[in-house]
Amino acid sequence: MRKPWIISAAALLLTCISFLPASARQKDTVTVMLQWLPQCQFAGMIMAYWNGFYEEAGLEVELYYGSESYSSTDALRDGHADIITTMLVDALIVRDMGLPIVNILQTSETNSTMIISHTPVKHAKDLNGMRIGRWTSGFFDTALCYTYYNSLDVEWIPILSNIYPFAAGAVDAMVATEYNEYYQILMAGIDVSEGNIIYLRDEGFDIQEDGVYTTEEYYSSHQDIVERFVEATRRGWDWVRRPENSAETVKAIVDIMREDNIPSSITNQDYMLQTVLRLQQNKNKEVPFHLDKSRFDSAVRMLLENNLILSPIEYSDFVRP
Repeated sequence: MRKPWIISAAALLLTCISFLPASARQKDTVTVMLQWLPQCQFAGMIMAYWNGFYEEAGLEVELYYGSESYSSTDALRDGHADIITTMLVDALIVRDMGLPIVNILQTSETNSTMIISHTPVKHAKDLNGMRIGRWTSGFFDTALCYTYYNSLDVEWIPILSNIYPFAAGAVDAMVATEYNEYYQILMAGIDVSEGNIIYLRDEGFDIQEDGVYTTEEYYSSHQDIVERFVEATRRGWDWVRRPENSAETVKAIVDIMREDNIPSSITNQDYMLQTVLRLQQNKNKEVPFHLDKSRFDSAVRMLLENNLILSPIEYSDFVRP
């Protein structure tokens, strides 16, 4: 099996080593960077890579994983990645900052972000005065807008990608995702009931999250490559969605994580996979793989109202094809 890489900005400057046999090196090369470390959040793309779906589409994909020190949007801006994954709100913010980023595939349908508190939170105002943990690597802008919208006085505490500050009581609450930190909290034996959780999707902030992105220039000059990449990626997600492939998917990704000394378990990653697949579905249990215009407009309006972007962004300028 071929092994993707976890990279820093410096590592991207090194010469890439191809894992493909010489006979396959005439394929179109595409550099792809996921926004975070390997886990089942990205199962469709990882298994499309492992199973050779990109190769069958005539692509030689160099797959990298991001880190806390170097974001996927930084890699796209710096020309170190042709295609990336990131959350919609983060893509909108960097677009407003001048990066001509465009959405080519939407892999999230339902917002997974929540605020979990040690104490019951029946209303938004119950968060007033709390120290709330948020990730140093970003991805908490929807939660930030929620607190702005409700005129809450909270203190944001930067934390790394774990629940230790929350578990130790160093923060009163933390931003979490349903497929990751929430499960870690439960497995740590921390007593949090539904009454301790605010689901942002239930508060009018059901903003779609993960998507696949490139730049306007790359899309215009490599449209055929992008279309083949998107089709192979959808094929990867369709493959992992089949129940008979779940165990193989989880094992492959856990093996990758363990090789890179990333804490992992079969149980944790299986939970993540099943949750991510559920969050990809709409109310009709279908997987649209598409950015909804009305919810896109809601995201733009939310960011404008809270001064996280300064200019409106049009759907037709942002979504390809």
